[in-house]
Amino acid sequence: MAGVESFFEARPERMPLGALLSRTGQAVARHYRRTVAEHGLTSTSIGVLGVLAHRDGLSHRELAGTLGVTPATLTPVVDALEDAGELRRERDRADRRVVRLSITEAGRERSLTAFAEVAAILRDRMPHPPPEQEQVIRDYLLAVLAAVTEDEPDLD
Repeated sequence: MAGVESFFEARPERMPLGALLSRTGQAVARHYRRTVAEHGLTSTSIGVLGVLAHRDGLSHRELAGTLGVTPATLTPVVDALEDAGELRRERDRADRRVVRLSITEAGRERSLTAFAEVAAILRDRMPHPPPEQEQVIRDYLLAVLAAVTEDEPDLD
């Protein structure tokens, strides 16, 4: 039972690596959400603007898949951004059942401003690993990501 007890260790420096990774990920996600919220956005809405700023005209389903959320989760976010004049919906001319999403100039401006400020805050707050360790950390995180997402259903 020692393994189970150590997983619930309260002191981060004594946690098993998996527990520490989970706790760190949750803390980073909370910090990111708070930082993004200061711009009146959610993690999903800044993601929508960012993706459309680079790949405009995606379908609702394509955008949901890119962001890793369900189309149903995306709908209220798209509604709010459309109401704010930051994106628009248009029927696909080739297939009227498909709705394409496009960022407006107002959405592009908000995206650029929010991304720049959020990135600066995160860059200033997050410690930078020594260059000789960065690839090791990156490889580990990518391996963890692959391991925990391999059985996830496709959100498309």
